Amino acid sequence: MVLKKIFLVLLLACLSCLTSYAQEEKPSKLVASGYLKSLQLVQFQDVKEDWFLDNIIHNRLNFNYYPNDKLRFSLGVRNRLFYGETVKNFPPYPDILGRDFGLVDMSWIPIEQRSFFLHVNIDRAFVEYMSGNWEVRLGRQRINWGQTFVWNPNDVFNAYSFFDFDYEERPGSDAALVRYYTGVTSSAEIAVAFADSLANSRIAAKYQFNKWSYDFQFMAGKIAQDWMLGLGWSGQLGTAGFKGEMTYLYPRKDEFDLQAALVATLAIDYTFKNQLNWQVETIFNSAGATENPGAFDFFGQLTTRNLTLAKFSFFSQVNYPITPLIRSGLAGIYSPNDGSYFWGPSFDVSLGDNLGFLLTGQFFGGGEDSQFGNAGSAIFTRLKWSF
Repeated sequence: MVLKKIFLVLLLACLSCLTSYAQEEKPSKLVASGYLKSLQLVQFQDVKEDWFLDNIIHNRLNFNYYPNDKLRFSLGVRNRLFYGETVKNFPPYPDILGRDFGLVDMSWIPIEQRSFFLHVNIDRAFVEYMSGNWEVRLGRQRINWGQTFVWNPNDVFNAYSFFDFDYEERPGSDAALVRYYTGVTSSAEIAVAFADSLANSRIAAKYQFNKWSYDFQFMAGKIAQDWMLGLGWSGQLGTAGFKGEMTYLYPRKDEFDLQAALVATLAIDYTFKNQLNWQVETIFNSAGATENPGAFDFFGQLTTRNLTLAKFSFFSQVNYPITPLIRSGLAGIYSPNDGSYFWGPSFDVSLGDNLGFLLTGQFFGGGEDSQFGNAGSAIFTRLKWSF
């Protein structure tokens, strides 16, 4: 029975490949795409002590159906097979990864054994209608209101973790979105993310426009237990990119036991003549701790309030194309409040039009009660084939 279920997942992947190939021969109302990845990782707290070896086989299937020029039905499915020492030595692992934070639970563990388990997750399932200046979308979708790269205080519906590099699509929300284009570079939209109760739901409006060669956005709404006001921008500062976001959160009721918080980011990126790209970014959280904030939850649900647990954090990253087919990078984060840090080198190699290899690492350090002090370190190798 277990082998039959694994075979079914692989069969779906193959059918997706065939559908994609058929589209090249004849245009179709159904567009299918996806990828197949093999991610191997080595984890350790101290390089001189125990190492844990793990593997993830990750297949993604994307389906978009266009019955006419106004409608689109979209479905995105993640199939991930986990096996290795963490699975064997940490029994809660499937339950943690199998959590679904949406209104509808679309996450399953169809196969679970002592040494491996299969996780299936539908992270996109929506219908979209577009006519004239109107756009309406209903279902599980990504509402991307962020502007900066690492931390996005304006991303109030589906915040994401910079450390989850293997999830390019990023999480979505069970929501309804209505957008009206008021001009070529301006729009107004309102979104509602449904929850198990009205108190936990999120509803916000955004107006976006262009002025002085900058894209500006203003936001307001109710985000679960908070009232929210937001501002974001994106443009050029000389020849450098200049972006920023800020969101102010105010508790709706005293009994929520929350304090008002201002979360803000600033980001600058610059590309030199030799194609070296440099990015810097900083985040300020007025409700963050000035020391000993506690451990960052890598598996929990991120919100604007917990993008960082410390009051200040700084990020810097450089990327350089060694050759047209090999790209190198080095990223780092430092929190002066608790002395915790992260650094991560990477090498991305193109092996063909649809095949790529990635070697990267995530190394954390800091005190016992700091954000990253107990996070350990990991080295990843990934082979990805897209179709």
